[in-house]
Amino acid sequence: MLDAIRSLGILKMIEECEGLDPDALDSVEIFKEERKIAIEKGCYAKLQFEPIGSDNIGIFSIDQNDNVRFKEEKVMDNSWKYLFLKTPPNGTYLTPTWKMEINKNKKIIGDAKLKRTVSKFISEAEKDKSEWQQKIVKIFLKEDIETGELKENGEIEKRPFFDTVKWAIMAKDIKVFSIKIDNKYNADINDLLNRSLLNKSRTIYQTDKAKSFFLPDVKCSLCDSVEELFPNVLSGVGLNFANVDKQVFFPGVTVDNSSKAFPLCTSCAEALYAAKFHVFHNTSDLRQNISGHQSLIIPHIVSSNDKEDGLTIIREAFKLYKKNLDGVERSEKTILKDLSQNKSISTVTFMIGEVSGQSIKNIRKIIPDVLPSRLSKISKAIDETNDINKSYSNEHPWKILDQQPLEGNLRIIRDVLGMPKYMKPSTGKRAPFKAMHVDSLDILSAIFLEGEYPLNDLISEFSAKLSYDFLGARSDDAKVYSIRTNMLRMIYFILFLSYAGVVELDTGKNFVSKYLEKHEGLKLLNEFLNKDARGLNTKEKEFTFLLGLLLGKLISIQMAKQVSSSALKWLKGMQLNQQDLMEIFVKTRSKLDHYSIPKSAWSDEMRGVAEAIGALGSDIEKWDLSRNEIAFYLCLGQSLSGYYLPSKKKDEIDERRE
Repeated sequence: MLDAIRSLGILKMIEECEGLDPDALDSVEIFKEERKIAIEKGCYAKLQFEPIGSDNIGIFSIDQNDNVRFKEEKVMDNSWKYLFLKTPPNGTYLTPTWKMEINKNKKIIGDAKLKRTVSKFISEAEKDKSEWQQKIVKIFLKEDIETGELKENGEIEKRPFFDTVKWAIMAKDIKVFSIKIDNKYNADINDLLNRSLLNKSRTIYQTDKAKSFFLPDVKCSLCDSVEELFPNVLSGVGLNFANVDKQVFFPGVTVDNSSKAFPLCTSCAEALYAAKFHVFHNTSDLRQNISGHQSLIIPHIVSSNDKEDGLTIIREAFKLYKKNLDGVERSEKTILKDLSQNKSISTVTFMIGEVSGQSIKNIRKIIPDVLPSRLSKISKAIDETNDINKSYSNEHPWKILDQQPLEGNLRIIRDVLGMPKYMKPSTGKRAPFKAMHVDSLDILSAIFLEGEYPLNDLISEFSAKLSYDFLGARSDDAKVYSIRTNMLRMIYFILFLSYAGVVELDTGKNFVSKYLEKHEGLKLLNEFLNKDARGLNTKEKEFTFLLGLLLGKLISIQMAKQVSSSALKWLKGMQLNQQDLMEIFVKTRSKLDHYSIPKSAWSDEMRGVAEAIGALGSDIEKWDLSRNEIAFYLCLGQSLSGYYLPSKKKDEIDERRE
């Protein structure tokens, strides 16, 4: 996995530095030689410093006469030229570019770190008499910096350095600052640039307790080079899932034996850095929210012995990573298909954790080595599921008009299984549903690795969500809506899992065809049970489903009459057993008879379904359906009642899906 990230960093170097040998991907020796060439060309440095996300930056400029002025500027497109590098809070900045901000209590954060940085440059200037070094110190010590503001008397406002910084933060909301010497930014000063590159490793890839080392019997964990190694690279880069200061992936490793963790050489560290900040940047397609989980997508690039083919692979690989912000929505919808069709990818690893900010940490699941062919099958399963939605008429309760049921980010998993277990709900409101027995991360793993998942486990969790949302609904309308909305999503999710080969749906069986075919109005229902009712393969399931149809019709009638919907109370919060179903059937018939005075509430279709339910119930020898399955199949029928048992009269409720 880390080797794949390293390869992406090298790919980025090859792309940025024209003429670099593509064989650097496969040869450690060639990579190290090409790295030297890239440094000499000047194109290497742009990948070794952080891009600045702010729109504006505060610049302290000093001219040949040592006059210092402060000015707010727009951040350059080549923001790497400021040579900004995030360093530990208790340390100093590597270059004279720094970040500061003010918290909600109006306290400036970063003031102490800036003062330590100033002290460092003053100390270095005592030994280094180079002009640029001396001018940096002059900026820091300047007592009369022109700010471009005017006093009341018309004179130009002048302030000391630290006062100017504080004023810019408070008055202008500037958070990033840098310098300019004789109209040159940091990267334009060759000595400053080279020194920054040289000292970067010692600044962020080691700690006070875990220093770099050279041991003849210890090699770089990625390229096997025997040279000076740094133990804290992964933390310094922002891949915090393997920090030697935190016993995470390497139990038993301490700062005293950090060489046993994951030490890396400088060149590999820089390749990881280039990948982290310039391939996996914050707007990259490779950062996605998949089924409600922050995810990092790591493609493993194919290798080639042909240089021309290798260059083609590089160009193909970077098609995906250059995200246009206008295409964000599209990329989320099609990410799996895009990955499967990218010819440069051999396999893909999905890393799930906290990946939305600067650091990638708290990794909760790694799904490795997913083949493009598998991604293609998943993408096809998504299309097949969406095609079912397209096939429904606009009157069908499972028809989604304004969007597709499934997209490439698999958001539907979050919709049907609720909030991931590790997330904390917001306070002040009823907590959203969280699956108790099914882990959505395990579902994702089964989807990507073509594993099997027990359907009954999913139905148990679906039943729990149906109950949770039903009990939380504040009105009868909301209760009905919660059932229909949940069932719509759950059905599409099960169909998708079936097409993807994750769950097995048995062919449905129609046990009541001889009763339904006698009624012209039940033709659609009979066809559904004959052809499309996958999973309805036992008499108990079909009995429960048909009862849900009839019960749903009664609920519609009660809501149309604007009377208390007693039928909803019979559901007991979805905690039902076999005996409850029998009682619901009796009560439903009784209520419909009650509403038949002076005119019958029974339609011909309703009588046909009731006849089928009665016949099927008497034919069940042994009841083998759990409470969870009862809730699911009853709600399945209820969600379709308005379609298969349409209104008998115009004044009955109009079955609308919101």
